[in-house]
Amino acid sequence: MFVEIKNLTVAYGGIIALRDINLAFEEKSIVSIIGANGAGKSTLLNSIMNLVPITTGEIFYDGRKISGLNSHDLIKLGISLVPEGRMLFTHLTVRDNLHLGAYTFLREIGRKEIRKRAEKVYELFPILKERKEQIAGTLSGGQQQMLAIGRALMASPKLLMLDEPSMGLAPMLVKDIFNVIKHLNSQSISILLIEQNARAALKMSHYAFVIDTGRIVNEGKGSRLLCDEKIKKAYLGG
Repeated sequence: MFVEIKNLTVAYGGIIALRDINLAFEEKSIVSIIGANGAGKSTLLNSIMNLVPITTGEIFYDGRKISGLNSHDLIKLGISLVPEGRMLFTHLTVRDNLHLGAYTFLREIGRKEIRKRAEKVYELFPILKERKEQIAGTLSGGQQQMLAIGRALMASPKLLMLDEPSMGLAPMLVKDIFNVIKHLNSQSISILLIEQNARAALKMSHYAFVIDTGRIVNEGKGSRLLCDEKIKKAYLGG
């Protein structure tokens, strides 16, 4: 398995956010995590990235145990996170935000390669090239989401994790973001996705997990979960 999580429990103080999580998925797939607000979805991604401490359990990536490694090392291994809320450097330019996405690799690849990677992002999101000297905090919500994804891509990830990429976006922009996700997957990037639009997420997912109050309560192919009556009632509006 490309990613495997075994018996993962995460607690904040006396509150258990994730309880005994077990999941695994193959490389080059789109995998969705769906569930209600507060179910533990973001905590799961943050625990993979070692942004929250793990109470018990192990995380494996590409055959290697990664639980306990710092985020810097995880980025070097090929894992990138686009966090909920984008978390851009809003006082810096678009270009500076992108270049910082490859900062971990600066000594290894040099500034010329960083500029080449930025050009690839501009090909994916042409509006960012037009706005590369603009301060990130003055971009529209959709443009900021493009920048957040582009910054994560600067690390050339094999696993891209996205936390609510469509939040707050107009329907047309949501469609564009989903098309970008599918395109990235076609380029052999594995996707781990949290998405409030559960129906759209399941439609494009090869596999999905359902989290309820910190536990995985269902899993299967996206197409199967779309047809599950309990899933429809709880997460798909009927």
